[in-house]
Amino acid sequence: MSDREGKDLKKTACFDAVVDFTPVEEKNTLDVLLLAQGKKISASFHFYERFQKEKQDLFFIRVHTGLPLALRWKDNFEVQGPGKRRILGKGYVLNPFSEKISQEKIKKRVSFLKYLLGDEKKMLFGLVKEKGLQGLREREIMDFSYLTRKKFLNLTQQLETEGEVRILSFTPLLLLSQESLEFLSRKILFLLSFFHQKHSDLSGLSLEKIEKRFNLHPRILSLALKHLLHSGQINQIEDKFALSDFKIILTPEEEKTLGELENLCLKGEFHLYSLKDLQQHFHCSGKKLHKILSFLIERKKIIQGKDGLILHSRWLDEIISKIRKSGKREMSVADFKELTGLTRKFAIPLLELLDQMGVTRRKGSLREVL
Repeated sequence: MSDREGKDLKKTACFDAVVDFTPVEEKNTLDVLLLAQGKKISASFHFYERFQKEKQDLFFIRVHTGLPLALRWKDNFEVQGPGKRRILGKGYVLNPFSEKISQEKIKKRVSFLKYLLGDEKKMLFGLVKEKGLQGLREREIMDFSYLTRKKFLNLTQQLETEGEVRILSFTPLLLLSQESLEFLSRKILFLLSFFHQKHSDLSGLSLEKIEKRFNLHPRILSLALKHLLHSGQINQIEDKFALSDFKIILTPEEEKTLGELENLCLKGEFHLYSLKDLQQHFHCSGKKLHKILSFLIERKKIIQGKDGLILHSRWLDEIISKIRKSGKREMSVADFKELTGLTRKFAIPLLELLDQMGVTRRKGSLREVL
């Protein structure tokens, strides 16, 4: 046992194990006495199927005990027949925390238990796979086995190097199998495809709705989205996600409005209008206006910052060029207003946008030019 021996360990009254003797009269269920941790406890064995290993018959079983025990992976026990002193055989714990399953799921359960027959590394990999999209947490590893934190961190880093698992967090540890990441990625692609078929006029599905659909740990969903973005399978527009080959088709009327909006933005007049003013000016709904604005952002014609600031990308490039050519290492808000000709109302949010872009950095009341 590890240095956690004697502490308050999680107990179980149902676990999976392997034994070295056959079921009596080939029955699937057997009532026995379990000799474990110096105790003799009544138990019921439910046999899954036979597994051959090195010419010795081993049987996977699910055990239900009369009293809960603090068991961990690879804990040993002996089995005595009911009302008899004869020892039927020996076994050891594989999965300390089991549950009753249907006949259809036995094959999957046995596949999991075969991983647990192996060494510590194979056990850990099997456990990550079994947890699927929920991911494996540090507390679960500690409840499952006697591995020290140093030991299972070393094993998980080996598995990550081999491309089998992803480490999402070290403190506390959170793991996801590469298989589960790829499965989740396919599910997201299917969801986006279905969304585009149903809403061909919308630029994409919001992060909030994707989170609601899958209800997963934020780090797990974030990893899958980053994986898809990095591989070029999806695009992100603000907080919305879309398949990389998806394009909104505009009507001739919408294309005309799009051109006029871009010209307004290019002239610097856009900031004089509220969204409500723009709706009235172009005689369109808020939904249609948002669609056209999203199209301009997607085409990188306009840039949107905090506080609803929207400006043409060409104009923003010119401002950045002016800042670079000014030779200034630092700028006050007054310097920036003089450089751009903007009022304070628009200079402040534009400076915040430049901070986001890494062009400037706030330093007290000044901006450092990076």
